[in-house]
Amino acid sequence: MGLYDDVLVADGVRLPRFPADASPSDIEWQTKDIGRPAMQAYKLTTDGRLLRREREFREKTPEEKQTAAADHGFDSWEAYVSFCEDATPDERIQRGIGLRAPDPQTLDEELWLDHNMHGSFEFHGRSDDIEDEFYWSYEARFTRGALDAIVFLGERGGGHPDDYRPDAPVRVEFS
Repeated sequence: MGLYDDVLVADGVRLPRFPADASPSDIEWQTKDIGRPAMQAYKLTTDGRLLRREREFREKTPEEKQTAAADHGFDSWEAYVSFCEDATPDERIQRGIGLRAPDPQTLDEELWLDHNMHGSFEFHGRSDDIEDEFYWSYEARFTRGALDAIVFLGERGGGHPDDYRPDAPVRVEFS
């Protein structure tokens, strides 16, 4: 599987050969082509920009820690952390906690910064709610941060662009 990055496609972005009655924002898109994949999130906007999500974290307040502990049935943050340190993975899962240690940090601010893309990247996604078994593949082409075109590459598993909506163009130009 390996690392990948998520690509959020904003409502209103036109994708070639994509169903007119569906929204590309309903699909979880992925890429491995924007630099080195690092589980980052990018957003393709209606005005043809590629944004990169950045997050700033801060230490949880005592009240936030208490709330997190209470959400999992503990009287205190210390009891919650102690249980997680001593419990087996099965005990943690049965309690609905998961395998990760309690996080003393929380999201403070989320920023979307212009990535100023120059070049191209492929992105892929699927949704059986839109089209059963179909895996859309596209290439987004940028010049100095501005989206020039999105090209339909077909089905990632070996399909051909003419296999889906053959009457629609395979390329959408942006200006």
